[in-house]
Amino acid sequence: LQQKFPEACEQDPKIQATLKVISDANRVIGTGTARVIQIVRSLRSFARQDGAEMKEADLHEGIENSLTLLHHDLKNRVEVIREYGALPPVPCFSNRLNQVFLNLLVNAAQAIDGAGRIVVKTDTGDGYARVSIQDTGTGIAEENLRKIFEPGFTTKSVGEGTGLGLSICRQIVEDHNGDILVESRAGEGTTFTLRVPLAVA
Repeated sequence: LQQKFPEACEQDPKIQATLKVISDANRVIGTGTARVIQIVRSLRSFARQDGAEMKEADLHEGIENSLTLLHHDLKNRVEVIREYGALPPVPCFSNRLNQVFLNLLVNAAQAIDGAGRIVVKTDTGDGYARVSIQDTGTGIAEENLRKIFEPGFTTKSVGEGTGLGLSICRQIVEDHNGDILVESRAGEGTTFTLRVPLAVA
């Protein structure tokens, strides 16, 4: 329309308003389509079945897939800061480690009441790949820190958690001959750090 009748379109404010609505709608559709494609790719990555043997994987890819799946819960509320180091491909069961990343990030987001920040750091040291997820949430009371990895223990309200998430996370990391640690203070946020060997023993 604007190409065929450029002068009429420029002079008619109603036509200009309509064209702007169409342009904005096209932009939203384009953004939404790209978003759906990204989510589908992340879901396919999560659904990929690990074989019987460990395979080298990019841990950053798994973290990014988790963040993509959580984007709706994080946007406009939680700022995600990435402090990625240079990680080589790590031998692992990537699908299972992705479960750990997703669970820790979900917990971090849920611990933040209102606006806050999640910092994801990665690096290597002592033969391990390290991933830490730090939030600015409500923190964990000192008396609960010793219990959080126990099956069935949860600080969430009835119906909001089974108390199995962190227990499963620890089991997955230990199955990789790694470990997972937690640091927290009530009201000051929480940091989970997991370490996975860079080479199969």
